[in-house]
Amino acid sequence: MYQEENLLKRKNKPILAWLVFFISLLFILGCYVSLRFGAVNYIHTQVWQVIQNPLQDSAIQDVIFDLRFPRFLAAILVGAASAQAGAIMQGITRNPIADPGLLGINAGAGLALIIGYAIWGSLHYSLILLLCLLGSLLAAILVIGLSYQPQKGYHAIRLILAGAMVSTFFSAIGQTLTLYFNLETRVIGWQAGGLAQINWPMLATIAPFIIIGLLLAQLLAHQLTIISLNETVAKSLGQRTNLISFALLAIVLLLSAGAVALVGTIAFIGLIIPHFIRVFVVKDYRYLLPLTAFTGATFMVWVDIVSRILNPPAETPISAIISLVGLPCFLWLIRRGDDL
Repeated sequence: MYQEENLLKRKNKPILAWLVFFISLLFILGCYVSLRFGAVNYIHTQVWQVIQNPLQDSAIQDVIFDLRFPRFLAAILVGAASAQAGAIMQGITRNPIADPGLLGINAGAGLALIIGYAIWGSLHYSLILLLCLLGSLLAAILVIGLSYQPQKGYHAIRLILAGAMVSTFFSAIGQTLTLYFNLETRVIGWQAGGLAQINWPMLATIAPFIIIGLLLAQLLAHQLTIISLNETVAKSLGQRTNLISFALLAIVLLLSAGAVALVGTIAFIGLIIPHFIRVFVVKDYRYLLPLTAFTGATFMVWVDIVSRILNPPAETPISAIISLVGLPCFLWLIRRGDDL
């Protein structure tokens, strides 16, 4: 079995190299397009002059460095965090359709944020992150508690139903509070998902937590690979499955809360990106996690570009664009049936 796995890895090396090259090309192109195009488009020479003289005071410099550059970095972090959180959830639960959005974690973060706005009116970026963490934790406890059975573990259908129930319940409470406290103007853009509100102070507050979560996930990648195979096998190999699972779940909550705090409620990234990577890479999370994060970042950069250029100067909600891609993928996974 070990020899077969090594043989599979050697065969996948050329495919992996081409995959990394293709995604890197898309990422670099996305960097360039993201700085050039939006509500106002700039030619190549204008962008290049701003990059060469970043301290020059001009209207173009204000747009590129104060508006587009921070939202570009935020798109990278949100895409990487969401995709990697989905991959970790799928590994912990051994469920191919597990995703923070589908499991109600994003809805929990959203409800906590609405409650915070209802109580305090305005929130500092650090308080936004804390509320998202608490809401995500509550949702995760409810979903996992409702779907887990000691004898059988996690089952795909129970996980989906529990996640749908918790998401619906939290969303209903959130909508009620939004209407009662007249918070529509504060939360409607956040609920639709978007990067228009991103600025340097917000990024400086939340980005370190996402980066820490990404690094911690990579440190536990080998343990996640073992846990994702079989709990009995993991225990026989000396893995402390409960401790590692709780540590990985904490990382998922940190990544999901950071992503929600930056961009709002989005789903499907953590579902479609890991499955795309698994087509080309063997089930080894030491390779899956960084590739998933890189692909998720690239995907989110292009989603943000599409949201800006589809109907300028208005921005199309990011959640709508992602759903157009994610929903067909979700239905395809459901119909496959063999992996569930």
